[in-house]
Amino acid sequence: MGYKIGSFNIRDFNLANSSSEGEPVKRDFELIADIIIKEGFDIVAVQEVNAPIALNVLTSVLNRNKNFLREYECDASNKAATTINDPEGYGFIWNSKRIKLMDIPNKKNPSFYEYAGGGNILRRPYYARFTTRGMLGGVNAEIRVVNVHIRDSKDERERIEEFNVLVKQVMPRICDHQGLQANGEVMPSYTFLAGDYNLRLDKGERSLIKIESITNTNYTGKNRYYKTVQEEKTSLKKPDEQTTIYECYANNYDHFTYEYDLINKMAMNASRIDAIGKYFISEKEPSKKLEAYREKVSDHVPICLDVEFKK
Repeated sequence: MGYKIGSFNIRDFNLANSSSEGEPVKRDFELIADIIIKEGFDIVAVQEVNAPIALNVLTSVLNRNKNFLREYECDASNKAATTINDPEGYGFIWNSKRIKLMDIPNKKNPSFYEYAGGGNILRRPYYARFTTRGMLGGVNAEIRVVNVHIRDSKDERERIEEFNVLVKQVMPRICDHQGLQANGEVMPSYTFLAGDYNLRLDKGERSLIKIESITNTNYTGKNRYYKTVQEEKTSLKKPDEQTTIYECYANNYDHFTYEYDLINKMAMNASRIDAIGKYFISEKEPSKKLEAYREKVSDHVPICLDVEFKK
């Protein structure tokens, strides 16, 4: 059985009519919902949720047309940042016909992940635990998603420092969290970091600071490796005189990370959703597509990780 995990930075996600930079915004909730439905996402980790009501509105739109194969639920965090002037939070949207939140005894789920080294991270990661057990076609397994948005610092070394804390310290701890029992047995768990890393993944391009595809850590006392995927550019330039869709993209910033050993248990494929070209067919010029997308959706396109449990 396969599932689609999405990550989507929806810029300054609220009900306002302008971005934090003053760029006009006419948020098209129906279009955003259309993207989520047509791309078949089972879970979407959303970054830059500045107002939880926006996530509630989007979920209402997702559920407007009833379908026995999909019904969406959502959860929004409070402000994630440790600074006063940063309003950002996180959100999750999931198709409750395919996957459900787990009941964690004496603990909110999803919740911020708190740990001793948290001072190195500007926005605390938001951690959710799902299961497909008991769902139509589901398996006896747990899917853990850690929603992150690394700081957009002018000093990229600060971004790398956050990445290293998240991958080398947070991920091993979450991967090792006690699994919950079902039918007297502990369900196997699969953990994914997802979000806007504000860092380029190594593609052989020259850059001062970049992520390598494999990260090694022995933080928990054993040697383990984490793989970061999704190499296509996902953040967008401002509209100018772009003549191709390729010219609309700015940086390779949105990624997924998982423990390398998962390749023995799951088939996985990461991809970028070309939402500019795919959902703005009526606009003929690439620069006009870009302008419309930034105004109605975001300055990032979503990414997808297809995962399939191996038998």
